[in-house]
Amino acid sequence: MTQLQNVSTTDLYYICQIVDTVTRNPSSYIRNIEDIFGDMASISLTHSFPKWTPFHIFIESVISSVIYEEAEKSKTIGTFWVDYLLDANDIKVSSASNDPHGGSLVYGYEYLEQLSQDNLINDVCENVTKQVFHVLFSNRATLAAFWDVVSWYVSDTARLFRPEAFTRSGHLKRSRIPMWAQNSIYHRDKGRCVLCKTDLTKLVTQENSLHFDHIIPLAKGGGNCVTNLQLTCSSCNTRKGGRASTTSKDYEAWYKYD
Repeated sequence: MTQLQNVSTTDLYYICQIVDTVTRNPSSYIRNIEDIFGDMASISLTHSFPKWTPFHIFIESVISSVIYEEAEKSKTIGTFWVDYLLDANDIKVSSASNDPHGGSLVYGYEYLEQLSQDNLINDVCENVTKQVFHVLFSNRATLAAFWDVVSWYVSDTARLFRPEAFTRSGHLKRSRIPMWAQNSIYHRDKGRCVLCKTDLTKLVTQENSLHFDHIIPLAKGGGNCVTNLQLTCSSCNTRKGGRASTTSKDYEAWYKYD
């Protein structure tokens, strides 16, 4: 089965910017984050290597919130932001959703409620979430900012609801990293230590061993999640230690400019 992901360009980077902004400046959005990961919902942060990660959950919630906020600004059907997203993702809206009252236009939440009943809001949010994740998974700084925001919910909230997942010292127990997660991180980070750029592909030397390092350490509220991993060499991993949150903003260019 193909792993290729269809990506629509309709407002994709606009959504990416919103998600990145919320992770880096969470104070203005703390109420929304509390709704996503507060109380029992914080348990989702403790699961070991889910493919639909907490970052997916976060992105999906942001998209849904924007859909409803944009609907408040619209006055007629056909101008809703969600309509552009539905069209860009080839999701067809039934005539009942467009015109549930046999000719009278509906506005705002009434229209969205009909779309929601037809599962179209869920469908478009899921589709676009995968696309945003495709872009932002490559940005370790955004992932680090996200886990820094939610680390409090891991260490101070989730352990009240799922204590068996935590050590006596209060952080998540370390989980075995599945091969699909290792492969994802290895290819994203191009087989190099993200901190010192040492080649870990073993094509030239067998001396360098690769480590899958938690960006936000478990001891600081990080999670056992593919979005909280990076590739490092043994030396950098040892120097970083279990209480340091360190990554890099360096990425390999596709070609040289000189």
